[in-house]
Amino acid sequence: MKKLLFLGLVFMSISILAQENVNNYKYIIVPKKFDFLKEANKYRVNTYTKFMFEKAGFNAIYDDQKPADLLANPCLGLKANVLDNSNLFTTKMNVTLENCQGAIIYTSDEGKSKIKEYEGAYQEALENAFVSIKGLNYNYQPVENTQVYVPSQTNTVPATTAAVAVTANTAANQATNVTPQTTAPATATSVETNSNTLFAQPINNGYQLVDTTPKVVFKITKTTQPNYYIIQDKNGFLYQKDGKWIAEYYEGDELKKQELQIKF
Repeated sequence: MKKLLFLGLVFMSISILAQENVNNYKYIIVPKKFDFLKEANKYRVNTYTKFMFEKAGFNAIYDDQKPADLLANPCLGLKANVLDNSNLFTTKMNVTLENCQGAIIYTSDEGKSKIKEYEGAYQEALENAFVSIKGLNYNYQPVENTQVYVPSQTNTVPATTAAVAVTANTAANQATNVTPQTTAPATATSVETNSNTLFAQPINNGYQLVDTTPKVVFKITKTTQPNYYIIQDKNGFLYQKDGKWIAEYYEGDELKKQELQIKF
């Protein structure tokens, strides 16, 4: 009896931990094609997966329809995947959730189906797998320290900021239905230094940076990282590195990189 009680407590703890982890993510990202299928949305598996997440209370989106905040911070979302473990007689599926660093933080119970027809079998197996996902009782709970995804760095411009700047550019262009002129991360040719001190004045969701004139030089919006800000109307980011504030933003097709003196 004590052993059964102990095992029950262990499984309950695992369930609670998974729930807390999943609750910290705003989006579920569903790809248009899963690896075990040869075509996009074959047998409507992708459509049905997205529908089941929405039915369970998640904010599910396709991987080519990411909103601006997710483009700016990929760590707000979990990538959904469906694993096919079927054999000759039974369709078997698990649903996994992967974070921005590529780690699987949740795997559903295995869903099974004996239906012979593919579409019906996949849907029934997914329904059974989603029983455990519904049991998480998902409720989005944002956390202040959600990390911004940091790719590997190069010897020129930090990959983080170059990639993020392009991301912000993409997000802005999507918002106005304009096709970006460049898709690869650009590299700033030099770092400009602004010796004039800028003063941060609080505004909604961020600050405006003014000089002594006073003139508003930049308006910046907060992200989930304390030292990362989106530069409004500039398609860029402001971040802190080695105690210095660096602004990277686009002027036309040129990526500017500028060191700033800021008093908050």
